[in-house]
Amino acid sequence: MDMKKSKCDDAEVINCEHKEEVMDPVGYFLIRIIDGKLEVGLCSYDEVNVVKKRWIGDKPQDIYMRIAEDLPDIRKEHIAYLGKELARAWICMKTDVKYIQDGKMDGTFQEADMLTKKD
Repeated sequence: MDMKKSKCDDAEVINCEHKEEVMDPVGYFLIRIIDGKLEVGLCSYDEVNVVKKRWIGDKPQDIYMRIAEDLPDIRKEHIAYLGKELARAWICMKTDVKYIQDGKMDGTFQEADMLTKKD
């Protein structure tokens, strides 16, 4: 089978720079695994860690897409964050590794060390 490589030499290049984070007016989210399911809880800044609404599901995309529908004013970067964290939680759930929300902040997560092959 002859697979063509995509041509990107002529594509516009966009350099991405860090911007300061802005708090999302909808609130913040707590993510956990419970009874073999992914769970996301919405909290307000007024009452720390008091969950106002919960979404539960089997797949990350089912949850973050429903949250985006239910909360149309949510910031786009918050949905991206939920996608990343829910994917991490799902991997942990499937590999029986303890999930800790946010993990390392360098784009990796501590669970990766446990998932690599040993010599």
